[in-house]
Amino acid sequence: MPNTFDRFLFTQIGLDSASLTMLGSVVHGFQEPGEYRGTVRAGGLPEAAFTVSVDKQCAVAQVNIDLDQLLNPDAKTGDTACCADGSGPRFVVHPKGFVVFHVGRGRGGYAVNVRRADENPELKAYDTKQLQPGDVFAAMLIRPGTYRISNVLNQAEGELTVSYPVIGKTAFKPPPPLHLECGEGFEPKALKLYPSQGLNVHVKVPAHLKIELLRADDGPGSGDPASPTGRAGWQKAVAAST
Repeated sequence: MPNTFDRFLFTQIGLDSASLTMLGSVVHGFQEPGEYRGTVRAGGLPEAAFTVSVDKQCAVAQVNIDLDQLLNPDAKTGDTACCADGSGPRFVVHPKGFVVFHVGRGRGGYAVNVRRADENPELKAYDTKQLQPGDVFAAMLIRPGTYRISNVLNQAEGELTVSYPVIGKTAFKPPPPLHLECGEGFEPKALKLYPSQGLNVHVKVPAHLKIELLRADDGPGSGDPASPTGRAGWQKAVAAST
């Protein structure tokens, strides 16, 4: 997660694994050694390319790929989204390692497609719009309230409750992340979290995950508790790109 303030970090509500934002990342393992070509896009924006090399000789266990940086290179640092051959930046990871697709800044709404460079027709391309068994959807909920988590593909549902923070004498520090399994259903079916506490959803079946706010909790004297958005300034999750 980013270390600097970004208004989208505190104004977005709800998450969608097919439309990644700063509050939701996908962890995927490429277990078959070789070269992979990837693209990232958000809605009608142009694609940005990248390459993942899965190499047994590499000692790197985790590679973090910032999707926003690929599409919107930082002019201040001189980083570019594409190399001269159009293949984009190259990342190298061990076959037993993982690639983390995350969003470092901005509104987000990104999806990723990755396929073998040799275009082997027997190997299906990987797409974050449909998570695969072994993937992890790493989510963070900041807004207190009651949420529904669902797998759009099999209609499984669960409930997440983010408690309203209690102001104490010391600064609040979120507890370690909680874990949730997504199979034919969610296990456990209900979880209680603190604001900004991480949630790792371990995918056991093909999944398109959505986390939607049902009831906001703005604390004592907060107005209409049935409102799905509550206070002004919050906005729903970015719609998945098509």
